[in-house]
Amino acid sequence: MTAMRLTGYADKFSVHPGEAIKFYVNCDGPESFRAEIVQMIHGDTNPRGPGFIEKAVPGAFKGEVQGRKQVIHGGSYGFVTDAKPLQVESFTLQCWVWPTAPKTHPRYWKHGPQGLVTKWSGGEGFGLFINEDGCAELRINDQKISTSLPLRDHAWHFLAATFDATTGEAILYHEPQIMYALDPVIEPVRETIATQIVHKPIPLAIAAYVETADGGPLAKSSLPSGVVFAGKYNGKIDSPRLCSRALSRFEIEAMKQGAQLGMTERRSTGPTAELSECIVAAWDFSDGINTIVAKDNGPYHLNARLVNCPTRALTGYNWSGTVFDWKQSPKEYGAIHFHDDDVDDARWEVDFEWQVPADVKSRFYAAKLTTADGDEDYIPFWVVPEIGKEQSKIAVMVPTISYMAYANEHVACNAGGAELFVYRVPIMQHQNMYLAEHREYGGSIYDTHTDGSGICMSSRLRPILSIRPKYDHFLAQAPWQYPADLHLVYWLETMGYEYDVFTDEDVTYEGLARLENYNVIITGSHPEHNSGTQLDALHNYTQRGGRLMYMGADAWYWVHSYHPAYEGTGRGVITEMRRCESGIRTWRADPGEYYHQGTGELGGMWRYRGRYLHSVAGTGMSSEGFDISSYYSRTPESDDPRVSWAFEGIDYDEKLGNFGLVGGGAAGLELDIVDTMLGSPPHTLTVATSAGRHTEAYLLVMEDFGFNQQGLDGTVHPRVRSDIAYHETPNGGACFAFSSIAFCGSLPWNNCDNNISRLVKNVLDRFSMDGPLPPPPSDSIQYRGRADYDAPEDRHRRRV
Repeated sequence: MTAMRLTGYADKFSVHPGEAIKFYVNCDGPESFRAEIVQMIHGDTNPRGPGFIEKAVPGAFKGEVQGRKQVIHGGSYGFVTDAKPLQVESFTLQCWVWPTAPKTHPRYWKHGPQGLVTKWSGGEGFGLFINEDGCAELRINDQKISTSLPLRDHAWHFLAATFDATTGEAILYHEPQIMYALDPVIEPVRETIATQIVHKPIPLAIAAYVETADGGPLAKSSLPSGVVFAGKYNGKIDSPRLCSRALSRFEIEAMKQGAQLGMTERRSTGPTAELSECIVAAWDFSDGINTIVAKDNGPYHLNARLVNCPTRALTGYNWSGTVFDWKQSPKEYGAIHFHDDDVDDARWEVDFEWQVPADVKSRFYAAKLTTADGDEDYIPFWVVPEIGKEQSKIAVMVPTISYMAYANEHVACNAGGAELFVYRVPIMQHQNMYLAEHREYGGSIYDTHTDGSGICMSSRLRPILSIRPKYDHFLAQAPWQYPADLHLVYWLETMGYEYDVFTDEDVTYEGLARLENYNVIITGSHPEHNSGTQLDALHNYTQRGGRLMYMGADAWYWVHSYHPAYEGTGRGVITEMRRCESGIRTWRADPGEYYHQGTGELGGMWRYRGRYLHSVAGTGMSSEGFDISSYYSRTPESDDPRVSWAFEGIDYDEKLGNFGLVGGGAAGLELDIVDTMLGSPPHTLTVATSAGRHTEAYLLVMEDFGFNQQGLDGTVHPRVRSDIAYHETPNGGACFAFSSIAFCGSLPWNNCDNNISRLVKNVLDRFSMDGPLPPPPSDSIQYRGRADYDAPEDRHRRRV
């Protein structure tokens, strides 16, 4: 076992001066832990750099906190609070199911039956299940009736069960939607059961069953509090129904239509008058897809609360294959996909909080947790000035959407080809091993659920162990995202700049107002995942004279949105994305399931929404590789008077960034290039390039070619390179793109005394000045076609 006895999270990423921020901690073992607020300066322990640096915050929270174990009750389900109509004597249960892991495998991390629609616990009650053998099962108290053949995975089945308390007759139906030529007929199972249903005061559960209704202190974080659910189901459920008598097979068929009360001659769909008398609940999952409520259209309105954000906007049993946007035909999207490792909120109790002083600086901070035995964890957060109370002319936009996309990534442990991907044996961090043992902490949007389906939602209300200082990612074997962005923070601190920080979550909710009072916005090293309102704000900012310094690569790639159903808990709680037909992806959404359940917008790449990556900062993603990083050479365009000021103090023939803390160079991991045909403004200057200096581990992105062939790697393909680029925007604005994820890792080298540092300083000094930037020379004002652009010359592509 890999022990991490301290793990925690905060109630928010961004906190304003004068506000409070709360912290939730699992202290599993020690009686207490020490907590203190620190300012984060540098999170990289690489001995070739400045090392790990944090700074005490005078007057901030510091003290010993009583420890307690807190757990996450992972896995999605729905529940309906106990009500008299649910306490039936006879019943009919029915639903459509599309199971993804119907049969327990000996090496599967959880074993046991899966609940479908249940009001059963500890041998009392009733419910419809899938048993350990993958067969449909009806439970009435301690009696079990099951079919003889298992459910086929990733296929629709209609299940129904009836029980007549007067006669004791129970019938279980299993009817596959598709019968293949050599499939045996599955006959209904009939048995007589001499029992009466024993009702417990427990919720009715969808996609689970109640294990205990009094789970003790550790069950406080379950929902409803104190009730622990087991048998979390993996797969889709569509149109569950409950009636208070045993229906005939014909009546069961009629109940597929659901409950439409108040029938008249003009309302022709729904139950007969006789059938409507016995309806208890008729859940319609196509109603309220963008909510966390499963709507009951029956007479008692027994709506189910959905826990841990199961996946909606998915094709149902009746999907025709002709409609691909759930908003156009929601009745074809009446399925919810439940997973036994979903998580939306750890729901822990608060352990301590910090009232942020009104005069505190806007910076990167963390709650540092330690014990006398050497346990340690950091909970990052950011102090963000209120709009109109900016503290500097310079701002760093922290890519927290991307942090959430990679949150608690399991790829290093779960991907069979990880070694081939990174050209070495991945070295795991203790966080990776802990997460492999604690799937209830949830995965990243790069992972798949335990049933193999892609994870498309990520929550910040849980410990995110990959957003930590000292954490080296398996792809880079170096800092990635949060700790990599601390390379930039260290440089800003060392060079003496005053700066503010805010997150892309802040920009999403506040728009241009969050940006417009700054002279220059600096991105993090890897702002890959973005919302539409964030990109709108950046566009408006640069068009109005703002300056953007794009410090990384692979930005503006995936479409993200925040789920509106969680706005009452806090903004930015759940982010969603769907991996569609193209782009570099570890899983692919199924046909018809490309639209977000929260906002209804088309997912996938921004490129396929007509918003090219290259149009934001001038460059866009071209390739990736994870063995070693390379360096840049200046191009003749770097001597153009429009941009030559950026290279003051740097000789033309210097190797730019042939050093660094990420792969040994400034051009590495993921790379962007200028391409005017894909959105780079036609007046963009390519001032430096790494063309011709990458290995066969670097491969062209798949969206840039139509079919596989030889010659797509960094040793031969001209698009496998990184371009440093500059272009002006209207009203005295400009963008400078450095176009490599590894780039920021070169800034701290030699105590920030290096040519990458000089280049960035020259740009930042000019971009942070008040007023419009100096106009370009008059002869630069000329019409340019997109096809007029020439890529870096062959002499810049040769290997050196």
